[in-house]
Amino acid sequence: MLHRMITATATVAVLAASSIAADLKVGDKAPAIEVEEWIQGETSVGEGKPYVVEFWATWCGPCRTSIPHINELYKKYKSKGLSVIGVTDEKKAIGKVKSFVRSRGDSMSYSIAVDSGGTNQNFMKAAGQGGIPTAFIVANDNTIAFIGHPMDPKFEDILGKVVAGRYSPKLMKKAAPKLAAADRAAKVRNFGDAYGHMDEVIELDNGVFAQVAIDKYRMMAGEQKDAVAAATWAGEMVDMYQGDPGALAMIAEVTAADPDEQLRNLEVARMAADRMLAKAGPRDPEALAISALVAFHAGDSDRAVRDQMTAWMTASPDMKPDYKRDLDIYRGQASRPNANRR
Repeated sequence: MLHRMITATATVAVLAASSIAADLKVGDKAPAIEVEEWIQGETSVGEGKPYVVEFWATWCGPCRTSIPHINELYKKYKSKGLSVIGVTDEKKAIGKVKSFVRSRGDSMSYSIAVDSGGTNQNFMKAAGQGGIPTAFIVANDNTIAFIGHPMDPKFEDILGKVVAGRYSPKLMKKAAPKLAAADRAAKVRNFGDAYGHMDEVIELDNGVFAQVAIDKYRMMAGEQKDAVAAATWAGEMVDMYQGDPGALAMIAEVTAADPDEQLRNLEVARMAADRMLAKAGPRDPEALAISALVAFHAGDSDRAVRDQMTAWMTASPDMKPDYKRDLDIYRGQASRPNANRR
C-alpha cells in the first residue's frame, strides 16, 4: 500500500483537558502526518499555510455531527490557503471509508486520509487525547494553535485568527495581564486606565490585536457612551489599519451593522469599506460584500445590490450560496416602494 509521510513542525496550545499524560504540548514541534492511503484530496502541508488535522471515524456519531461545521469553515477559508485533513484509523475498512466520503459529496469536501498508525500515535497519543473527534489547528508559522473538539467555540474563533494572521501565543501571553487589568478598570468604570492598558496591548502588534482596538471602540461607544471619543478613535482605527483589509472589514461591520445602535457610525463604515476596496481591489468579493453591507445599512439599496451582485459573480463556487443569500435580501429591500435609491 501507498505509504506517504508529510513532515511539519508546530507548537501546540492544548486547549482540551485530558487525564492521559501529554508529551505534546505548548511549544513542541509537530510530528509527521503518516498516511496509509488518501481517500480524496491528497494534501501537502508545510510552513507558510495554516491547516487543520481532524481525527474522526465513520462509526463515530459526534464526528458525523461535526463534519458540516468543519466543511463550512474549510470552504470559508480555503481561498486564504487553509487545508483540512480528516484522518481516520480505519485501515481494515478502507472501502467503507470511501463509500462514506463519496456519499457525503460536497458536504465533506476537504482532504480525507487513512492513517498508517503513526499519525494517531504522533498527534493524539502524544497530546494526551483519548477521544474523537479531535482537531489540531496549525498556524502559518507551523505552530499548533489549538487541540480539542471541533465544535468547541474556541476552535472557530482561533481558526479565524490563525487564517487572518492574528494569532500569536507568545504575544497573547504577554498581553494577558494587561487585558486583565483593562477588564478590572472597566468594571469600576475607570475607562481612562482601561484604555491605557488596551493601548499597551495594541502597541505590541496592532495586527494581532485588531480585536482589542475594536473592543476599545465598543467600550467608548457602548459602555462609556462617549460618542465624540468613539468617533475619533474609529477614525484613528481606519488610518491605523488602512493597509489591512481584514481589520478594515471588522471596523466596517461593527460601525455599520452592530446590533447596538450606539456603535453605528455610517460615515466611518463607508470610509473603512472604501479603504478595504482600495487595498483589496475593486473585484475582491469580500471587499465588495462589505461595501454592500455598509450601503444596505445606509439605505443605499442600489449600491448594495450592485456591489453584492459583483461579489457573487466573482466569488468562488463554494462561497456563491452565501453571497447569493445576501444578494436576495438586498434585492428584496430594493424592490420595496419606499426603498432609498441613490
